Amino acid sequence: MTTALDPLPNDPLTFLADNFDTLVDSPFEIGLHQIHDFAAGGKPHQLAVWGQGNYDSAKIVSDIQKIIAVEAAMFGGLPYDRYVFLLHLSAHGYGGLEHHNCCSLLYSRFGFRQPETYHRFVSLVAHEFFHLWNVKRIRPQALSAFDYDQENYTDLLWFCEGVTSFYDLVIPYRAGIYDAKSYLKLLSESITRLQAIPGRQVQSLSDSSFDTWIKLYRPDANSRNCQVSYYLKGEVVSLLLDLCIRQQHHNQRSLDDVMVSLWQTYGQTQQGYSREQLQSVIESVAELDLSHFWQNYIDGTVELPYAAFLDPFGLELVADGGEQPIPYLGLTLHNQTETGIVQFVDVNSPAQIAGLQPGDQLLAIDGFRVRPDQLHQRLPDYQGGARIAVTVFRDDQLKTYPVTLADPIPASYTLKPVPQPTTSQKQRFRQWLGIDLDQVTSQRSTCPS
Repeated sequence: MTTALDPLPNDPLTFLADNFDTLVDSPFEIGLHQIHDFAAGGKPHQLAVWGQGNYDSAKIVSDIQKIIAVEAAMFGGLPYDRYVFLLHLSAHGYGGLEHHNCCSLLYSRFGFRQPETYHRFVSLVAHEFFHLWNVKRIRPQALSAFDYDQENYTDLLWFCEGVTSFYDLVIPYRAGIYDAKSYLKLLSESITRLQAIPGRQVQSLSDSSFDTWIKLYRPDANSRNCQVSYYLKGEVVSLLLDLCIRQQHHNQRSLDDVMVSLWQTYGQTQQGYSREQLQSVIESVAELDLSHFWQNYIDGTVELPYAAFLDPFGLELVADGGEQPIPYLGLTLHNQTETGIVQFVDVNSPAQIAGLQPGDQLLAIDGFRVRPDQLHQRLPDYQGGARIAVTVFRDDQLKTYPVTLADPIPASYTLKPVPQPTTSQKQRFRQWLGIDLDQVTSQRSTCPS
């Protein structure tokens, strides 16, 4: 049996919780699982692993120790006496849940061998462990006293989860688990995912946060067109805030200082912060009036101005159409099986303008059958502006729609050094990530010095 609760001195199978909140926030792992004890920051920890997989427990423990060290150094120590990592391995699982003195992790049993999938795992660990401060102790007023009879609404989940998502990428880099190229690649992937969501121009971060109970975890066929994840956009906005503060203070301050200030003012005193207090702390650290930033990018849906924040650090966001640019159709199939069911149709896309809908079964283009895995192979045969006939089944009725394809849209975005960086850009980049800018373009990269 494994739990973060302490047993009674004379009864190892009886555990005591200080209050009801602690009780319901303390999961138990009961059964056959592997237990790995280790120390970090001078305190005892446990990794409890349920299930079989291709993980290396020694490597996982070592990297967890590095993550703990980085986060503890940021906040000035560890706010617990003992901590437990509960790891469940399954066929395709992914996710986590933070608790007061432990976290629950769900991951693919064979996702530990390849660097990219292993990096995803350590990012998950860093994310849930960072919640030890951000959310479990530093939290909005709406979450400072739980009402178990109803949902608890707040428009600040973008900060709770988005900032944590920002740090779950940077912390493994600071810990030396992966290098700068990998870090920038992961940031690029986050930006790519965000820019592919039409709903980013419809729903604000604050609205996304408030609506989580009724929308984020209840997606429908139109979700992509009217919603944005406060995890994902919150992460990217946090990056821009971090760069904004760094530029203003010549890398002598960062988002780290915001988190430390919140920890000292609200976390250690266990007082929830308000929306106004959060903005005040960020502005105090930045020594800037961020009303414009807040209005446009947190409460509004203005497109994020990447260049304005990246250029001072010698980076630019480069759009990539792929090796073979594909004219834009604007629909996503549910999966790559023979059924070919349309899952999403992007708002204002050629597919939507033509009348195609989620639930349609794609059959043919210009009279020739097209299987789901052939769609992206067939579209490059056309140019933007070409008119094609798309045949589908809708409610068992055969229908054909004329669709005018649009020009290709970016398939991905990549953070790259600007062609001719200035001395100040090189200096800012070096102070930010601890390596020279030209090392990002070299064949080998390094971790921060």
